[in-house]
Amino acid sequence: MASRIVKNITALGVLQIANYLIPLLVLPIISRVLGATLFGGVGYAQNIVSYLTLIVNYGFEYSATRQIALAGEDKARKQKIFWAVISAKTMLLVLSFIILVLLSFFVERISCDPRLYIYTVLTNIGLVLFPTWYLQGEQQVDKMAWANFFGKLLGATLIIALVRETAEYRLYPLILSLSSIVVGIGSMIYVIRHFHIGKFVLKYQMLSEVLKVGFPIFMNNVFVSLYTMVNMTLLGIFATDDVVGYFSAAQRLIIAINMIVVLPISTSVYPELCQRFEKSKQNGEQYLKRILILSGIASAIVSLFTFIAAPLVIHLVYGEEYMASIEILQWLSPLPFLVMIATLLTVQGLYSMGLQRYAPWVGATLAVFCISLNLLLLPHLGIKAACLSWILAEILECLIVGTILLTKGRKSCSI
Repeated sequence: MASRIVKNITALGVLQIANYLIPLLVLPIISRVLGATLFGGVGYAQNIVSYLTLIVNYGFEYSATRQIALAGEDKARKQKIFWAVISAKTMLLVLSFIILVLLSFFVERISCDPRLYIYTVLTNIGLVLFPTWYLQGEQQVDKMAWANFFGKLLGATLIIALVRETAEYRLYPLILSLSSIVVGIGSMIYVIRHFHIGKFVLKYQMLSEVLKVGFPIFMNNVFVSLYTMVNMTLLGIFATDDVVGYFSAAQRLIIAINMIVVLPISTSVYPELCQRFEKSKQNGEQYLKRILILSGIASAIVSLFTFIAAPLVIHLVYGEEYMASIEILQWLSPLPFLVMIATLLTVQGLYSMGLQRYAPWVGATLAVFCISLNLLLLPHLGIKAACLSWILAEILECLIVGTILLTKGRKSCSI
């Protein structure tokens, strides 16, 4: 069992390196081709689309993963869950497109450049098709690492080959979206054939169940994303595109670091923790504590290294035009450690122990705190306010969730 978890963590590490290291290798080229202003414009479009991605994902990466993990050898139930989640994500995808169209009537940034936002939002089709949640539940994510790697490599190659001047800036998000769709199609075919999913059968009772189970996690993801993404959204209101570009440059690096460091551990141990808490509360708690200590030490080292290496990293990745991003990256450097602890406490703690009903309230508190702090400080501190509010929100999440885990008791995982 332990070797399988280590194998999954390693595979997910490779997967996240493919997801974020390959795009990072493209950044030195694309950031120089576009310049800070257009780079900020594209980054802002990706920021807006991220809210729509939340709707499409709906928290299935945890709720559906948990359902598959606990279904055990019940293949019939797994088939029902699979098609119910795919159907739900498809309906949510359509809803996200409708929301984007409606936003175009009210948001000038979207109406002024609709093609940019359309090309960017197409990436959500790939997210619907790529059943990572199923593979995580089966603890066989490693088998998809290579497919994702080659998809990202194809996208990076096309970006370098085709995006040569500022007029072609829209090709950048379009190629990213198309590569996501290609990987999604291949992954869907693989899962259906390898796990013998069977023909499409939609049970409305199961559709209702997966939506109901995922709703608390979805709401928490919405609120959590508000305090991680709203910084840039509000910054775009108070600042120019070049300033947004400087922030986006540092933010991309931090997000990449977080995903490479945090996500492999979080997603790999989650199904195992659910099963451990299902069998024994004491066993689950001991395992969670061990993961917290080891992961905390590793992520603290990463945060320290990020602060020290910020000048060199910004210079190598973005060039002289983005030197203003150095201080921003240093401000954000504590986040790998804070996000690791907050993620483990919330996902591995609340979700695995069956306390996910508290997650939306935690998220709502953090969202209100972060938005209020941004609105209060952004006019005076600018980018520093966006950094500070994100860091303080992560600290507050650790404190609130830690208090809940200590005072509300532990529950075994249940569907």
